Amino acid sequence: MKREASEMDISTLGANRSLGQPALRKACVIRADLGEAVEFATTHGTTRAMFPITGGMAEGIGWRARILPGGADFALGLPDGSYAIEARYCMELTDGTPIMVTNAGRMTPQPDGSFLGRTRATLEVPEGPHSALGAAVYFGTALAEPGDEDHVYIELWEAPI
Repeated sequence: MKREASEMDISTLGANRSLGQPALRKACVIRADLGEAVEFATTHGTTRAMFPITGGMAEGIGWRARILPGGADFALGLPDGSYAIEARYCMELTDGTPIMVTNAGRMTPQPDGSFLGRTRATLEVPEGPHSALGAAVYFGTALAEPGDEDHVYIELWEAPI
């Protein structure tokens, strides 16, 4: 017998209790500035793309950052027109704290020419006043607007434990 999603939880598989749906709270917003993309068909029958990250900015609760040039979003074109993505770049908070961001997921084309994405992200942060940013679990949303090849906009949502 098939269960409805609302009937499923880990207690049906033997856990003593269900943890319920995780709560999400917005952790930060990001605008990544992009350089000219490199895209090509590979000898493996796939399409590869590299979107250089040339700068940008980010803002979270109690902090602001600039995105340092030199990162990139590496993408694999999929048969349905979507891209499997993995972006890696560094941010520098206004107090000088460096943060390495890795954000991976999928960007899906929309009828209006935009791409919408869902991702998971990790932040690598040194010990200090911002170390809690590195301990969080993040879910991301991403938007590449039609006609704007110079930016991608990201919201990271924290799932507190």
